[in-house]
Amino acid sequence: MKAWEWAVWIALCLVPLAVAAASLGSLPDTVAMHVGPDGTIDRYGSKYELLPIACLLTLPNLLLMLASWKAEALFAKGLVHGIDSPRNLRTLFLVLGMVDTVIYLGIMLSFGRGVLAG
Repeated sequence: MKAWEWAVWIALCLVPLAVAAASLGSLPDTVAMHVGPDGTIDRYGSKYELLPIACLLTLPNLLLMLASWKAEALFAKGLVHGIDSPRNLRTLFLVLGMVDTVIYLGIMLSFGRGVLAG
């Protein structure tokens, strides 16, 4: 992998942790942790419960980074189908990592919205 790819992967792995850490200062001590199907909040928790969630959501990006690093080996062993080159495989993994990060940001925004609504 090239240096810029490593930089992007490291940034994608650090974004969930940075967003969680940055949001802790603006959140109240108790936040809505679960909203039922009817829209009512049915569980509250400490704002620090967001940190394990951030770590958990960093894990897919770490796994995608590892797979991207080993793209040539995966391709050489014939473990990849439907992709014509290791470069395109790395691009696919990078796009998936970005989508994962956007989903995480959506989750964090929903926690913020729950705090404002509740």
